[in-house]
Amino acid sequence: MRGLIGAVTGTAVVLLMLSSSGCVLRAMTDPTYLARMDVRHRAPPSPPLKRNPNPTAYEFTLTLHDPPGPFAHAKGFMQYETRLADPCGPDLGGMSGTRKGLHESIPFEVEQLAPGVFRGVVYTDLIESHDYFGLGVCHVPMVAARIALWPTGNPDETRFVESMLTEEILAESVIHSGFLRSDYPNGGFEDTAAMRYRVGTPLRARVKESDLFNVEVRARKLD
Repeated sequence: MRGLIGAVTGTAVVLLMLSSSGCVLRAMTDPTYLARMDVRHRAPPSPPLKRNPNPTAYEFTLTLHDPPGPFAHAKGFMQYETRLADPCGPDLGGMSGTRKGLHESIPFEVEQLAPGVFRGVVYTDLIESHDYFGLGVCHVPMVAARIALWPTGNPDETRFVESMLTEEILAESVIHSGFLRSDYPNGGFEDTAAMRYRVGTPLRARVKESDLFNVEVRARKLD
């Protein structure tokens, strides 16, 4: 009798699992369900973001110490975006109240002052706060600025990217980091970014210092 009850119970569990799996599979393939999950197609076009005519400028300098070879190609980018679910953006009707956000990656010029020394000027408030959607003022702050380096610029080379958060730039910080020498000029995968090893992090503690070449990034406010 106990064996019969156990068999019936086991069968019920299996049927419940199969039923649940079927629901999941149907949900994952149902166009209505997927439309509710991914609402990007409902987003209105992003409006052009207005530029601040008098932005605050900071010098962003990256210095390589004893690199394994030359770096001849550099690009700079400032990342601007609204905060997650900012009510100034239209509600797209997602399951968790997804809202349209604003974001823009703005390039900046990077010059090589000397072998291994790169300099650019970034602006922490380049995008104006404005009522872009008629729902209230959108604040589009800079999140971070970064400089990417390549040995020559060939697409199969590893990118060596170092960045500073906006709060680090405002504080005129000096940050010490590093990259593996073995990632130069190509760590084994085409067009990938090298792992960075900032001083004081657990990741840095796991590698030998002799395996790294060091990087210093610093910010300074310009008058």
